[in-house]
Amino acid sequence: MSFCLALTDVDWSLTKDAFSILGTIASALGIGLAFYVGIEGLATWKRQLRGTTHHELARKALIELYKYRESVERARSPAMMGSELELKPEEEADLTFREKSYLRKCSGYQKRFDAMFAARAPIHATLLESEALWGKELGELFKPLFSMQHDFLLYVEYWLMASDPREDEDYRRTYWDVIKDKPKIIFDKLGDDGDEFRQSFNRCVAGIEQYLKPKLA
Repeated sequence: MSFCLALTDVDWSLTKDAFSILGTIASALGIGLAFYVGIEGLATWKRQLRGTTHHELARKALIELYKYRESVERARSPAMMGSELELKPEEEADLTFREKSYLRKCSGYQKRFDAMFAARAPIHATLLESEALWGKELGELFKPLFSMQHDFLLYVEYWLMASDPREDEDYRRTYWDVIKDKPKIIFDKLGDDGDEFRQSFNRCVAGIEQYLKPKLA
């Protein structure tokens, strides 16, 4: 009896079924592998996208912070440019020298206030974005800066009202009494370190930098 099996003796129907099963298994394995690779690729893409989003938001927040700091420093400068002191001809008509000088100071500070609020405005939109990604921590870090700006604005307003030559002495004294015992934060000291107001402001800025810079990595 011969143990050799001729090709013609093979049951090809069974063989084709076996090949079909093997092909199905191989296809399933290929699909599974492709699905796994796709999932891993999607996760990597999401991590990269998330990292890019955090980086760009941190970068934007830092730039806005520095512009805001510059606007506050400029507002507290004891020297005013001629362009800041300009009045329209109709605004200074029939005024005394003291009145013109006073209104020019008011005009200068109004321009500085406008510049500060223009620098601050985009920060609020950025803080909303940061809250969606990081929570409220960045907003809390900015609060002391906004509070210091408010104190500065209030001091300048009272100082100007206490200096208005168009008002009587009692009126001016009322506002002067409010600020006379407060730190004179209207002007910064010349020099690299500045006064206590600038030092406190810069310490808050440094805290925000420490929070944001790791997110640039």
